[in-house]
Amino acid sequence: MTGETPQEVLPLGPRQTERWQALVDILYLTQVTWLYVFSLVYPLVGLFYGILLLAGSASARAKRVGKVCLILGIINTALVIVVLAIALVLGLTGALAGLGQD
Repeated sequence: MTGETPQEVLPLGPRQTERWQALVDILYLTQVTWLYVFSLVYPLVGLFYGILLLAGSASARAKRVGKVCLILGIINTALVIVVLAIALVLGLTGALAGLGQD
């Protein structure tokens, strides 16, 4: 390559350029959606990608995605801790209530 832009290498008409841009947007939204889903399902993935995108990204768009992943990861981690604490308390209460019955 001699420093040519993609338009110089492959001349596209306005309709083809618009279609390629739409395809890129769809692929970007799909990728972001999967990042959000994995951030909800696996909190450590959300924390990891959130920190990675916030710290290592130069674009504001990627930093925004990283911030959302980090927030979803933190919320999900907090919910998991609360649910485990409630399960532990309820389990211990049931076990202690059954100790006196013989």
